[in-house]
Amino acid sequence: MSEWISVKDRLPEAEIEVFIRALRNGHEVLTTAMYEDGTISTDDSAWNWYDLDFDYDEERDVYLIPEGWWEYRHYNPDDVYNNVVDDEVTHWMPMPEPPKED
Repeated sequence: MSEWISVKDRLPEAEIEVFIRALRNGHEVLTTAMYEDGTISTDDSAWNWYDLDFDYDEERDVYLIPEGWWEYRHYNPDDVYNNVVDDEVTHWMPMPEPPKED
């Protein structure tokens, strides 16, 4: 596995799932998430987006996914997908390569 990367040093590529470390009320949360840079439209995204407030880009006639960290395992009420991580994300690391089949 890779070393943890501080979000102060650099952010991951948009829409790539990574491990994150976040702080919630002084407690550490480790989960997977993805970073959105605010430039990708819902039409061009590799992920499904439902019932969220998106930024509308009149020039391109598309809805843009808001910048921030998103995940669907720890911050989701009632199995809703693509929830904003509203805690302070401090570090991230790439996901490991999947195992190879023999």
